[in-house]
Amino acid sequence: MKRKANNDLILFIILIALFLWVSFYLSSRMDNKLPNYSTLNKSSMGSSVFYETLRQLKYPIDRTIKPVNSYDSSNIQIVTQGGKLDVNSKEIKTWVEKGGILIYLTNGNFSFINYGAASEVKGKVTLYKYNKGLVINSDVSYITNKALTKQTNNAYELLQEIDSHSYKKIYFNEAHLYSARDTKSLWDYIPMNFKYIIYQLILVIMAFFYYKGKRFGKTLPLYEEVERIENEYLYSAASLYRQAKCSDLILNNYYKSFLKQMNKTDENWLGYWQDENLPSVSKAKKVYEFMHLQNEDLKVKEYLSIVTILEQLSCIIKKRREEHWKTLRRTQ
Repeated sequence: MKRKANNDLILFIILIALFLWVSFYLSSRMDNKLPNYSTLNKSSMGSSVFYETLRQLKYPIDRTIKPVNSYDSSNIQIVTQGGKLDVNSKEIKTWVEKGGILIYLTNGNFSFINYGAASEVKGKVTLYKYNKGLVINSDVSYITNKALTKQTNNAYELLQEIDSHSYKKIYFNEAHLYSARDTKSLWDYIPMNFKYIIYQLILVIMAFFYYKGKRFGKTLPLYEEVERIENEYLYSAASLYRQAKCSDLILNNYYKSFLKQMNKTDENWLGYWQDENLPSVSKAKKVYEFMHLQNEDLKVKEYLSIVTILEQLSCIIKKRREEHWKTLRRTQ
């Protein structure tokens, strides 16, 4: 039995490790479902490294999911191609016209901007001037986490272009990336530390039901039911009546049981007792007279004394019946 318990413990430890691995794997897969080029995405197609690097360099940067035209034109906003972004929309066009600087990162420098003119090309960066504003176009792959593990020259060139302009703050605008994905569940908002606690609680609950569903320890013998005594229900009912102080009901139940044992009626049982020369005739007469009294103003002790006599007379009847059966067996 002990060896089996040890095997169960080893199996349970293996299951814990497997469950944790699956949970963490699923969590990492959920992280990878973040949009490409998002600053929250830590996978190869995210831009979290570029964003965090600028934060470490004390640049006034922030991430936002508000529309481009909701910010003052004195700020620089970085947007990436994809989602529901329309760089040629009236709102963005007006914001750039008023003096805003928009850094538009596309796949392969294909910007398709239908306003402004490509006034200057600086290496990997193309500038589009429009009235007081400016659109800076570059390849979005330069700032991905995967690209930055191999080389940083292109990303640094983009950063130099940003430094050449005056601004109050730099916003990584991701409103278009999440506009079609703004249906997060409650699980998405739970921090990872709390997720670990939830995983542990699930393991504890699994362990509880696992061990409660199995039998451990020595087998306990199941003893046979104790044989019921005769008239047990009658005695149980009498006990309840005694607690309720219903002495008359107690006596009536005992008396009916006594008559049933003799198979006689209330009128002729005493004559039968005398004809059969059964012992304790005086007690039988006392019971008979008491049961036929018309006076109901009796004390509890008087009822209980008659009950005691009835128990004695019942024992006499039972003993006589047993002797009768023994006699019949000897004659056969």
